[in-house]
Amino acid sequence: MKAFIRIAIFIIVVLLMFSCSGTSPVIDDIQWRILYRDDGQNRYEELSMFVRVSDPDGSEDPALITVSAGTTGLVWRFPVEEWISGTRDGAEWWGLPSMIPLFGFRLPDTLYTLRLEDLAGRSDEITFRPDPNRPSIENLKWPEVLLQNDTLLLEGPYESGAMILRDGQFNSVGVQLVSTGYRINDEEGVW
Repeated sequence: MKAFIRIAIFIIVVLLMFSCSGTSPVIDDIQWRILYRDDGQNRYEELSMFVRVSDPDGSEDPALITVSAGTTGLVWRFPVEEWISGTRDGAEWWGLPSMIPLFGFRLPDTLYTLRLEDLAGRSDEITFRPDPNRPSIENLKWPEVLLQNDTLLLEGPYESGAMILRDGQFNSVGVQLVSTGYRINDEEGVW
């Protein structure tokens, strides 16, 4: 029986040693932007981020993305189950849930760090900094959007915009660039 246990332990150790290369995941590219939101009650900034990663251990190995805002203590953690997969120009990208400020309406003006961890805890990270001179929410001119007979009418300083389609839990299900006169069909939304 002891010999069987030793053999089983040896096999498990060998499988663990050869099941992955022991290589850290790599952040190949990030695309991020600050979006200005108006939910009808509040206006605030939102950080939108997409990440392209590679991992020699396989696409199942990346496990967690953490985004931290400098030394502010503001940290967002996204396990792989929360990432949204999409393909652009033949490459797979991962979209993260939106990040909003904890207090106030403006995201901190600081150096942000995005950290990617795999199942073994190995990691890669990259930093970025939003423009501290970006327009403030108080100074923005917001468009008015009207829906008449399934047609969007935009009023204000903008000729076009992005219509973000969301499901009943407010998860993003698509983005459509629109301009005044854009006609909405039944597949794009429920009114």
